[in-house]
This record gives sequence, structure tokens and C-alpha cells, in this order.
Amino acid sequence: MTTLSIIIPAYNEERRIGKTLDHISTFLREKNISFEIIVVANNCTDNTIPLLHNLKNTSIPEIIVLDIERGELVGNMKGYAIKVGMESASGEYHLFIDADNATTFSHAIDFIQFIKDGYDVVIGSRYVSGAKVVKRQPVYRVILSRLSNLLIRVVLFINIYDTQCGFKMFSRNASKEIFRRMTVAGWGADLEMLAIAKSLGYKIKEAPVIWEAQDESTVRSHAWWYTLKELFIIRSRVIKGKYKQ
Repeated sequence: MTTLSIIIPAYNEERRIGKTLDHISTFLREKNISFEIIVVANNCTDNTIPLLHNLKNTSIPEIIVLDIERGELVGNMKGYAIKVGMESASGEYHLFIDADNATTFSHAIDFIQFIKDGYDVVIGSRYVSGAKVVKRQPVYRVILSRLSNLLIRVVLFINIYDTQCGFKMFSRNASKEIFRRMTVAGWGADLEMLAIAKSLGYKIKEAPVIWEAQDESTVRSHAWWYTLKELFIIRSRVIKGKYKQ
């Protein structure tokens, strides 16, 4: 069995995903860890897909390219992309990361150990003791992020300080049970996967990471409003016990 499956949702990432994939593949080969990198192309209109196929054919055969289209959800289907990637993963450990590689990838080794130690879900966090932010986001994004996480903890009854960091690992069994229950297609996916994990009684660890803001974020300000709407949809499903079914 493959040791590690890395799932990367990608929306028009031709300018930076190549660097991310080169870094990941080099690191894992040096550590002698078997892996697959599942890149889920999310309605891309640039050269992301040709670039991925070129890398697969020339230097990184472990790449698996999945191309999805959902019409009216263009640009707002991160959750659906993650679900598709997770359900296609064959590894013992399933790691979702953002295409910008903002979180230092070497944390993957620590996260695997945490799961071996008994955790089912391990999430990267910028807001717990031991975390280091090398380069911060603009002040308004930091304030919005902190306020959003406070709201999320209150609404979802979940004691997690950084739900949105794009670096989350799941055991194979937890991944199977969580992602088959996923319903949110958009930016609220991080919230839903954690709400499901909590509803199912999985053991969750919030681990400190080294994180560096990237200059070319594809997340726009209106994503906050989509996420707020999805937050209350998730709350309703939690209260009704939908995720336990």
C-alpha cells in the first residue's frame, strides 16, 4: 500500500503548483516514503492541466490528475475538489494541502507519527503554542481570520483555533468515513470535515506549524460570505445528527 496520499485542489495554479510538486516529491523521495499526489483541477481555465501532465510524464510519475467541472460552481468548489481527491486516495495516510505550499511540508512526518500515536485527524494550526508565522497576511485578513475562528468555535461547539489552515491529515479509515458524508462544495469544507470528525467521535489533534503567507492567493474576499452561509448549514446538520448517519 502507498504510505501517503497528498490531495491538492487546484484552481488556476499554473504559476506556482510546479514548485510545490517538485518540493514535495523531492522531500518524500529523500525520506524513502511511497506516495501519490492527487491534484484535483477545479474548473481551471489556464495551463494548470497541461503543466500537470507534463510533470507527470517527465519527472513526477506519482502525480494523478483529476479534472472536474461543475458549471455554476466555478471558482467556489474547493470542498467538492477535496472530496473527489480523498475518495480517490489509496494511501495509508491522506493529507490535504493547499497548492501554494504555505505550510512547511516537513510537518507531514510529524503528522504521520501523531496518527500512529492514536489520533484520527491532525490539523495544522497557526494559532496554537509553538506555531510560527514567517510572513503574515495583510492585517485585515488576520483580523477577519481570528474573528471567523471565534464565531466557528461558538456556532459549531468545536474547540479548534485554526480551522482554515490548508494542511490536514486523516487516517485511511477516518478519511473514508468523513468524506463520504461531505456535502459542502465550497470554502466551508474545512469546517464540515472537522464537524463530521467531531460528530463521529474521532480524536483530533491541532498541531503547530510553520506557515508563510503567499502573495498570489486565489481566495477572494467574497469567499468569507460563502463560508458564513455554509457554516450555518453545517450547524443545522450537526444539531439534527445528520453526520452520524
